[in-house]
Amino acid sequence: MDNSSVMKKIVAAALCVGTVLGGSCRLKTDAAAIRYEYGVFLGAEPDDIPDMESYKKIVIDAQSFSESQISGLKESGHIVYSYINIGSVEEYRSYFDTYSKYTLGVYENWEDERWVDVSQKEWQDFIVKKLAKEILDKGVDGLFVDNCDVYYNFNNDRIYDGVTEILKGLKGYGTYVIINGGDTYVKEYAGRNGDLNAVMDAENQESVFSAINWDDNSFTENTASDREYFQDYCKLVSDLGKDVYLLEYTKSSSTIEAVKEYCAENGYTYYASSTLDLTAPGQEKGSQLLRTAQLLAGDANLDNAVDMSDAVLIMQALANPNKYGSGGSDKSHITEQGRVNGDVDGVSGLTVYDALTIQRYLLRLVETLPLK
Repeated sequence: MDNSSVMKKIVAAALCVGTVLGGSCRLKTDAAAIRYEYGVFLGAEPDDIPDMESYKKIVIDAQSFSESQISGLKESGHIVYSYINIGSVEEYRSYFDTYSKYTLGVYENWEDERWVDVSQKEWQDFIVKKLAKEILDKGVDGLFVDNCDVYYNFNNDRIYDGVTEILKGLKGYGTYVIINGGDTYVKEYAGRNGDLNAVMDAENQESVFSAINWDDNSFTENTASDREYFQDYCKLVSDLGKDVYLLEYTKSSSTIEAVKEYCAENGYTYYASSTLDLTAPGQEKGSQLLRTAQLLAGDANLDNAVDMSDAVLIMQALANPNKYGSGGSDKSHITEQGRVNGDVDGVSGLTVYDALTIQRYLLRLVETLPLK
């Protein structure tokens, strides 16, 4: 693009920003929709799709979504995993009455859910040959497998073999399998076999740093011993070549910062939810930035490029902070990382001079960002 073209855009943007200050112009940016690595939204419904679009990898319950809705997410650049419950069954599922004869007892803290005898072939065939197939036929990229912990609660070879049979059946589809929790089973399988290749591709471990007070469903911090136990477990899985995800339940900025540092040190991925029911929209401060969109000076909108839209977003954020500022109501609002990236004029703090510096950079009036 030549300098005259850039100058025309600068003038147009300046005029529009001036009108925003007067309150009568809606600015639009080219900010990338996908900003974060991973979000778990098991409580989401189709109407929540716009609130999940900022996340690269999305975990949903595909039984609540159509094939076309999932296809739309994938076409817009998302990787979609679906929840599947292999070790228990919830009362609201349409198939609860059919398989309630195989239930083993109430799931503690989830009164509408029952553990299932996974050694029963009828249950195994239902999960692998019917339910998983229906979910995968909707086009999801993998399965988020819950309640392998049935082996922790009913610790015998029949249950171990049942979990193994189901997991191998899921892997038989050639899909990506994330086990949620399941440390007792996974450690046992690894000890017996020396690897995890036949049963899983990744581990999602809940509550490594955070904890849930089940008396009132409030969030707290994990004990040091429990945290160390789960960190050792994550290391075991990682050392065996599998991906590791952390799912935390916390609103605490200090806890989230500890999670962030731990995952950065170990190459793990995280999401910290502010709700126990994992609804959308996600908690921005608990969302891990895309690894490719973090430290590009001038990239205020986190689209992996420095262009006029970054200067425009900075001006929007300053002119209308309630909508476009950090935590603003518009989905294209500037983020905390965007503020860091956009602060390029050599003086701490985001101002109109940062937008001007980006414009000067685009005109090649300055060679590098940030200014020294």
